[in-house]
Amino acid sequence: MTDFQDRIEARRRVLERLAGLIPGYHRYQQLEKRRDADKLNRDLIYADLKSQQDALEKLVLKLTDAGKLDVLDDIDRTARKLRTVADRIRLADYWVSGFFDAVKVEEEELDRVYEFDLSVSEQVKAISNKVTELHDDEDSFIERLLELDLLIDGLDQRFGKRERVILGV
Repeated sequence: MTDFQDRIEARRRVLERLAGLIPGYHRYQQLEKRRDADKLNRDLIYADLKSQQDALEKLVLKLTDAGKLDVLDDIDRTARKLRTVADRIRLADYWVSGFFDAVKVEEEELDRVYEFDLSVSEQVKAISNKVTELHDDEDSFIERLLELDLLIDGLDQRFGKRERVILGV
């Protein structure tokens, strides 16, 4: 097994050296790595938000079993907002610029977008904490749900500014 792995690794290194002879290839690879890191970070954020959606669905079942049907519409509205924001983050632009594009996306812009996406993680953690509070605190449930709504709105507004980051505005 190791023999095959060694052969594959040796061929990969040869291909990388050959590709390195192509003008601009190294820069292209660096940009692709930045885009991949940004995509991976957004995928992790999406997974966190998806787990919060799942937690809200469990809460709906818990409340339904307890006969507290009067708040289900409110939770459903909040869950839809959360799903919309999660999908927006997951499907956000990769900032790929082609050879003939009028606007070229450079390393600095990609680094700013990546840093921006990392900062979004803090808001996602606050949302996660608020969903946990919803499960734990039935006495002030409506207040906690409204706070969760505000956190989701804040995340949506913040992520809406992502395009401005790439443009440096």
